[in-house]
Amino acid sequence: MMNWTARLNAIAVCAMLALGSTTRAVQAAPVHWKSPGVDYAAGGKDINDVLRELGASEGIAIHIDAGVNGKVSGKFHLPPQRFLDLLASSFGFVWYYDGEVLDIVPASDMQSTLVKLDMADTAALRDKLERTQVADERFQIVYDGARGTALVNGPPRYVQLVTRVAEQLDADEGRRAGVQVRVFPLNHAWAQDRPLALDGQQLTLQGVASVLNDIYHPRAVNAAGSAGATNSMGRADDGVARNTPAGDVNRNAYASPYGAPPVAGASRDSGLIGQSAPAALQTAGATPRPALGANASSVPDDALPVIVADQRTNSIVIRDTGDRMTQYGKLIERLDVKPELIEIEAHIIEIDDRALRELGIDWTLHDSRVDRQTGSDRSPQSTGNDGAITRNVGDTPLPGNGSARASPAGASVAAVLDDGGRYLMARLAALQQHHAAKIDASPKVVTANNIEAVMDNRTQFYVPVAGYTGGDLYSVSTGMSLRVLPMVFDEGGQTHIKLDVAIQDGELMSQTVSNLPVVQRSRINTEAFIDEGQALLIAGYRTDNDLNSAADTPGWSKVPVIGALFGADSNSTRHRERLVLLSPRVISP
Repeated sequence: MMNWTARLNAIAVCAMLALGSTTRAVQAAPVHWKSPGVDYAAGGKDINDVLRELGASEGIAIHIDAGVNGKVSGKFHLPPQRFLDLLASSFGFVWYYDGEVLDIVPASDMQSTLVKLDMADTAALRDKLERTQVADERFQIVYDGARGTALVNGPPRYVQLVTRVAEQLDADEGRRAGVQVRVFPLNHAWAQDRPLALDGQQLTLQGVASVLNDIYHPRAVNAAGSAGATNSMGRADDGVARNTPAGDVNRNAYASPYGAPPVAGASRDSGLIGQSAPAALQTAGATPRPALGANASSVPDDALPVIVADQRTNSIVIRDTGDRMTQYGKLIERLDVKPELIEIEAHIIEIDDRALRELGIDWTLHDSRVDRQTGSDRSPQSTGNDGAITRNVGDTPLPGNGSARASPAGASVAAVLDDGGRYLMARLAALQQHHAAKIDASPKVVTANNIEAVMDNRTQFYVPVAGYTGGDLYSVSTGMSLRVLPMVFDEGGQTHIKLDVAIQDGELMSQTVSNLPVVQRSRINTEAFIDEGQALLIAGYRTDNDLNSAADTPGWSKVPVIGALFGADSNSTRHRERLVLLSPRVISP
């Protein structure tokens, strides 16, 4: 059946060519035939043999794909080019001549690829393909000048050749543009990463160089970040840390048979102060980020841009092509902004339950001074934008159509004071005279916008743990730790402050376990939106103090038998509430 079809097609096409009704297909590099005509007779001859004989007689190298097959029968008296076109239409193959080799493949092997130009434009590519006689009108190329792309369709050899010409043209344009090196000095932001040590945990505050590398080299950064995400580098149970003991005489570290204490997981600090240092968190097989101080000349051109930080001058050094160098100036200018300074004043207050009720604050209903919310992180906080407290508990309305969800998480109580806490502090001053309240501490810090402020007042002691061949020391810390992450934003002409607060309080108990003291800790994590000039009051700590006192009549209380009638012992329990008052204030630059 195949032979009959091929013969019929050959006869039909021969008739059409004889009548002069066909036209020659436009080709790229013209095939230089030696003879003006071909006289050929075949009786069921393989198409591959026919094509090889044609190429041998004309002195042209031919590459025939294995998918081209069929039998040729008939007598032919045609020009060589028409004879090749006749065979192509009869047996369903496509040919392409690059000036050296005539490549013949089945029509089913046609390919399509998208060529991207980074440096050159599509007009230059079109001109280059026409001048080098690579382009072929039989295989159209769709150019997109706006995006710098070219969609190529054709046989594999043709697609490969066009892609190679485009890559060479792009590389030549890049060399003509030249690689430049520019220095961008920073006035406010840090160029290099800043390592921070907090509670025995190494954290990193990213500099501008790392931010730019995250943008332009995301694959290498994501590989290092994914490796670091699996490492649980953090505090051991919040306040318990293992001190590595000194080694033996051979400088070998002692191995504790008990191991390290359980690690609760990554600390919340990693999202506030900075990200964990990739160098400390990399595991085997991860691709590390290039060092910021690495030699820029060692990086190949295809890895451009090269971005490093100069710590000495606090500058960003960038090596890239000239046409792309203009984009970095505006980006670095947006990153190098002067941060707003925020003063955070904290008051840690202890007050009797009775005195707390006497303050006149209704913790259930809402008045003009305070709005109280208890939360399981499901109900939002209710504050108004006009200085008054909203009567209905609901979302915090913001200018426009937005609302803020700011309910404290856990069994804590939060309140927003419109007067910045001045009324509360005045009442506390009066209560202190009657020993009904006291202010334990009043720390005050200044921090930059979106940078966490840490206020610690802790006591640390060490607990030895003996092992089989050595011993370990574990440090235990108790006391108050207050961390506040402020974020200032303007909306509707009014300044708002978002506070992310983490409070941890610990104290030693009288109980012991294995001759070790028991440490009681309490935590509060909450978020709140307040307006400038307001203060945030956080409660939730309740302490009970047992008071034992003895009263007697001097002299008579020591008389045997009847002395007990002239004395009295009293036992009472004092219930106190611990409050934390936060008063943020934006400092004008």
